[in-house]
Amino acid sequence: MSISFRSLTVVCLTTLLAGLSSRLLAADVAIPRLVGAAGCTAASCHGGNSLIGGEATAWLSRDVVHRRAFDVLFSETSVRMALQLGLKSAHTEARCLACHSTVGMHPDGAKGERFAVEFGVGCESCHGAAGDWVARHTERTWRSLSVSQKADLGFHDLRPVNARAEKCAECHVGSPRATVDHDLIAAGHPRLAFELSAYHALLPKHWDAAAELQRDPAQELRLWAIGHAVSAKALSEIAAARAESALKSGTKHVTSDLAEFDCHACHHDLAEPTRGRPTLRDSLGSPRWGSWSVPPARVVARESHQLFGQDGAAAESSLGQLAKLMQQSRLGTAPAVQLSLAARQSSADLANWSRSLEYSTTEPERMNQLLDRLVATESEWLPTWDGQVQRYLGIVATSRSLRVTTGREPFSFASDANVLSNFRSQLAYPIGYATPRSFDSSAVNPIIQELRQSLTR
Repeated sequence: MSISFRSLTVVCLTTLLAGLSSRLLAADVAIPRLVGAAGCTAASCHGGNSLIGGEATAWLSRDVVHRRAFDVLFSETSVRMALQLGLKSAHTEARCLACHSTVGMHPDGAKGERFAVEFGVGCESCHGAAGDWVARHTERTWRSLSVSQKADLGFHDLRPVNARAEKCAECHVGSPRATVDHDLIAAGHPRLAFELSAYHALLPKHWDAAAELQRDPAQELRLWAIGHAVSAKALSEIAAARAESALKSGTKHVTSDLAEFDCHACHHDLAEPTRGRPTLRDSLGSPRWGSWSVPPARVVARESHQLFGQDGAAAESSLGQLAKLMQQSRLGTAPAVQLSLAARQSSADLANWSRSLEYSTTEPERMNQLLDRLVATESEWLPTWDGQVQRYLGIVATSRSLRVTTGREPFSFASDANVLSNFRSQLAYPIGYATPRSFDSSAVNPIIQELRQSLTR
């Protein structure tokens, strides 16, 4: 039934317009406003010469990978990828900008006059669109605001390891908003193989990392544990979003993207199966789902109670159920309803578990016990390239935390540049290849034995 405006009274019209104005105002407030990295670089703000007060300077001059994330979209590889995928250009494609630019992380955000996409992954990519808090955070009252109050203004507090891990995982593992699928990898995009403790160690810091480590000597181990939990959670959320999208479209089954499986199970030399073959324990042609993130997350969850005093059983169980569902189906073609329920449960349990690790304590003796298991001859780490790389990264993270916590070397050799470097060289890609073509897990066994013999007690 149509409404005649002639029948509206002045009061009704006023009420209608007032309600419309309030809704428009609320919508305007909800839209993030991007200030741009240039708004942070003044000498009196974050553009100073020292580390504290010179965060923007440190990011501009040292964090080249994030600073040049947009520039990479003009490279020869990116141009070729866009051509192969039938895209106009990588630097204008939303799926590329989603992680290679600040604007892609806030696609609906209003842009200030000083905003420039050329700054790549800038301040607001991690700390949140600053339009509603950039002025407030210079006031004395800013420090008195709670984390939730700052979050209401759009500010992301990245001091907690969980918050840091979640932010990194959005692009380096993927999210329902942005994923690197098999088509992108086939066209030339690197596989997403994220491990938080290693990435965190390589990241040029624009904060006082020394003070942070002094407050939490076991930070490296915490980054390792929480990073695995959050990475597996990200995979769970991608699976849930894919299932729920299928249900909305009336589809009863959903197929996961091939990028979520073990690449090397299919991309390997045509040779007889060996113990290092990624398809070990599975029939040939049946790659593992989440081979990079899921197995280590389950290992850490099983170690969680002894290592941190926090129970990871629920997370290990629900993630295992999700992995089983994906593995029993043909390349992840699972019932959408069942997948949605399993993935949502896995995500929730992993989130609860990872948060419990944030401020839990661990003792050197527990770290030593973990290191013992990491270098055990009979290990639960898969004898595949993915499994052995994760094992290596676990040894490095645990060793570093032990070194900081106790002030002594966890191995008897003078420097871990010896045996551990040999371990790493066994995992390196051959020159000219982007895969571990010559990897042989049997070559790892003597290295593990040597590491075990070198453990100090």
